[in-house]
Amino acid sequence: MFKNHFSISLLLLGTVLIAACGSDSETLNSAPKKAVLEAPFRFQRSLEVKPGLIFDVLTWGRGKDSTSALLILRSDSTHQKFEALNADLVGKPLDVWDMDLDTDGNPELAVQVLLSTGLNDLYIYEFDASGTGNAIRFPAFSDKAQAGFKGKDSIYIKEGELRRDFLYQEPVSTEKTIKRTMAYRLRNNSFQLSEITEKKK
Repeated sequence: MFKNHFSISLLLLGTVLIAACGSDSETLNSAPKKAVLEAPFRFQRSLEVKPGLIFDVLTWGRGKDSTSALLILRSDSTHQKFEALNADLVGKPLDVWDMDLDTDGNPELAVQVLLSTGLNDLYIYEFDASGTGNAIRFPAFSDKAQAGFKGKDSIYIKEGELRRDFLYQEPVSTEKTIKRTMAYRLRNNSFQLSEITEKKK
């Protein structure tokens, strides 16, 4: 009789322990919920450029997702200076980058957006030491390049310069699609554009 009660007690204890472990496992494996922005805000990123200097980038708007407004908040807690910059924005925001392509010590914030054509675009603003932001226009595709564009547009930084890869085919050609790589070098707040050709082995 005692053995039966003892066995039942052990069985119940084991069941409770297994259930407890299962609930802990579910708690540990559950991913944190992503914060949802309240309307009319659609996108938010924070970048700490250096200790005490933080940029908060937000977009907002009602209606079409492809059209909105951009708000950049600059917080310099070291010098207790706070500025804001706003502008119109076309495209779906994807990411925000902190750059200094011209190596002048002033950060450039680039807001990457995806256009309805499948092309990427960048909204770039350079901020000087006083906090003033100046727009730097990222070169748009030429009509010829856009006519031959076949997708897979990618913008990235390599060897201190902006680069762009995309698939291209001559509009009047039946040849196969090729990958083109463009390089964008920033000098005096304007971009110099060149094409990188693959070296034949």
